[in-house]
Amino acid sequence: MDIQVLKTCIENKDEEGIKDFILPLHPSDIAKALTELEDTEQIIVFKFLPAEIASDVLLEVDEHTRERLISSISDKELIEVLAEMETDDAADVIAELPEDDAETVLDGISREEGVEVRKLLKYPEDSAGGIMQTELVSVSEDATVQETIEQVRAKSEDVPNIHNVFVTDNDGRFKGTVSLDKLILAKPHLSVHDIMNQETVRVTVDTDQEDVAKIFQKYDVVTLPVIDADGKLLGRITIDDVVDVVEEEIFEDFYKMAGLNTDERVLDPPSRSFKLRAPWLLLNLATAFLAASVVKVFEGTIQTVVTLAVFMPVVAGMGGNAATQTITVVVRGLALGELEFRHAKRVLLNQVIVGFANGILTGTAAVIVAHLFGISYTIGILLFLAMITNMIIAGFSGTVIPLILKWFKADPALSSAVFVTTCTDVGGFFSFLGLATLFLKYGYL
Repeated sequence: MDIQVLKTCIENKDEEGIKDFILPLHPSDIAKALTELEDTEQIIVFKFLPAEIASDVLLEVDEHTRERLISSISDKELIEVLAEMETDDAADVIAELPEDDAETVLDGISREEGVEVRKLLKYPEDSAGGIMQTELVSVSEDATVQETIEQVRAKSEDVPNIHNVFVTDNDGRFKGTVSLDKLILAKPHLSVHDIMNQETVRVTVDTDQEDVAKIFQKYDVVTLPVIDADGKLLGRITIDDVVDVVEEEIFEDFYKMAGLNTDERVLDPPSRSFKLRAPWLLLNLATAFLAASVVKVFEGTIQTVVTLAVFMPVVAGMGGNAATQTITVVVRGLALGELEFRHAKRVLLNQVIVGFANGILTGTAAVIVAHLFGISYTIGILLFLAMITNMIIAGFSGTVIPLILKWFKADPALSSAVFVTTCTDVGGFFSFLGLATLFLKYGYL
């Protein structure tokens, strides 16, 4: 895809050339092409997209580009685009609009779809209700196989990706599901009650989206019914929704572990990136001064044995690396549900043992390297002991801090960038310089 061809068509105001270039592309490829264009060029291209294609493209671009494209079209055009979306996607887009614009759009779409979207907007965006769609095929449990197949056919144009038919009682309470293959192979006169799976996994509307993703992974399902507290069927979650959730959660954790705001994108202007990163860097600066204050306490020791200043970063740096390893394993375990609070003692003991073993290994290696540089054995012993101490601190803090954050309902991924690094910096400097001070006091240095 030569984007320069498209740019030339835009520059020459060649409408047919723009259409010939863009319309044969898949919506995800169109979205990628838009990221390589200037803001004004993006708007020009977007106006040539039919509503059905524009609806898919809006879901593929980042939120800042989406906001810009939406602001470039009229309310009437936006209503036409949203009419092509599934209810969950339409709700996500409308939720990003200013309140007055959102109300205008809701009044403009069909009454039935408007009612469904309003319902979805009431749920938190990171809950099962926030990611579910109301388009589904459901039948009463006393319906026959033949009647159910006719219902599938009748709704096939309005309900995409039909994998299962949901079965309810006369009051709308969820009873089970029937897969399409089982439905097709069953005898037409049978009741769906006789062939449905009554053990189907289901989630309530307030279930967190991370837990929903874990259920999809654990039970290997492609759709999941969403019910309310009374057991009434409200909607369904499909595998494509969960893929988006998994991607969102993974990158959210990566961003938080790096001390980044999750709203930042690689193509953001420098001013926006600066505003989003600065608060985290200032927080890191504060913790760096905390570590520096420990060094200040032992300033006299450093002045007496200047060589200590050379090896301080080694102890602190190795502790930080070890803590990152520990916290990555622990956060992953928490995210996948492998680690629960009942496992805390066992995991903590394991990580402390690993830290102790790694401390002996890296401490020994550090002593050997220090000796090759002509450093005294006494400082080598200091390095050895401080390395073991800080590796244990890394294992302990890398396990305890994410568990504490999880206990207080905060994201455990927040811990690595600031809290754990602070622990290993302070612990590394304090153990190394504290031991050096003791050695000086008793005449070993």
